[in-house]
Amino acid sequence: MLSWIEAREKVLRGVEPLPDDAVPVAEALGRALAAPARARWAMPPFDNSAMDGFAVRAADVSGATPGAPVTLRVIGERMAGAWDATRLGPGEAVRIMTGAPLPEGADAVVPVEDTDFWDSETLRARRPRDAAEAARVAIRGAASPGVHVRRAGEAAAAGSVVLDPGHRIGGAETGLLLSTGVDTVRVHRVPRVAVLSTGDELVPPGETPGPGRIPDSNRPSLLAVLRRLGFGTVDLGLARDRVGDLESRIRNGLPGADFLLTSGGVSVGDLDLTRTVLERLGEVESYRVAVKPGKPQLFGRVQGVPVFGLPGNPVSSLVVFDQFVLPALKKMAGRRDLYPEAFTARLAEPVRRRPGRVEFLRVRLRVEDGEWVASRTGAQGSGVLASMVHADGYAILSGEAASLDAGTPVRCQRKGFE
Repeated sequence: MLSWIEAREKVLRGVEPLPDDAVPVAEALGRALAAPARARWAMPPFDNSAMDGFAVRAADVSGATPGAPVTLRVIGERMAGAWDATRLGPGEAVRIMTGAPLPEGADAVVPVEDTDFWDSETLRARRPRDAAEAARVAIRGAASPGVHVRRAGEAAAAGSVVLDPGHRIGGAETGLLLSTGVDTVRVHRVPRVAVLSTGDELVPPGETPGPGRIPDSNRPSLLAVLRRLGFGTVDLGLARDRVGDLESRIRNGLPGADFLLTSGGVSVGDLDLTRTVLERLGEVESYRVAVKPGKPQLFGRVQGVPVFGLPGNPVSSLVVFDQFVLPALKKMAGRRDLYPEAFTARLAEPVRRRPGRVEFLRVRLRVEDGEWVASRTGAQGSGVLASMVHADGYAILSGEAASLDAGTPVRCQRKGFE
């Protein structure tokens, strides 16, 4: 049997990032950069105030204290978006608002809270009562050069790389790109995934199952997960255990897909026909992986499209998708965050198990006394979907351990599709 890591790498080696194209930033949400994004201009483009207050020369207020304020002459006012030729001289100040350009000659900003223009009862800045009062300000605190000043280019210098290839575009990324003048980016295409369920025992969702039949839950579940993650989907429906039905659905669905997922029929039973049909149509390999759940797996290509055969049991299907398929889909989308972050948690209760395979125990994760604690989510059978529904992630138990006491540290990760 292949190890967990070997099996994951096998799938990753079998796919490549999809082609890229140039799109407006507003249409790039959820997609990964294929080329560096460079700032067209500096951000911020000019020195500006980080506070509402007064722009000053730090040397003029170096000795100011609440008991011995320094009085400066106010020669103007700066609002955000305004610009003028005001230049600060010795003993002068400009009233300034957050985001307004710093006047020439100023090198610091004193917050309004540290001046006599602050109303301690209302906790708000006050307007001067008359022109005479507006022309002076008492500074009650010293300021060092650069304090409360956002320097030009401190967020991004003109021409600098603001986002690297592989970075996925989200809300903050959209703001950063547009604020630095980047309105078009090159991003990888997001894969479209075709999903096919197989099995005579399955009935379509909404149909009442008769004796010996069960609802087809894997295909709707996988389609929902894929859509939630931002991938395109192609629903190939439910195929019966007939070579002709399987073959026609696969042939008809592949032209619109970048990846094919099948559910069921990859083991060694007489009616596990998915493997037989895929081997006839392309180059695929069936293999066993030393994991629980999800030992039987299948991967290869059919008509140039990567195909992965998931187990038929519902929990096995989702766990194998999470651990072996999702990293490959992320790679195809050009992303660099292929794997969920691993961390250590302590088991909340003892675990008794049969050693020999790495086990993905479905757990609920919480913090107690500053440490992560993992609690199993009830029965862990491969058909017990409730164990996945109530889980935040997995405790990854090594193949050697047969008995783990409460408090044992274990490697954990969150579910990748949440």
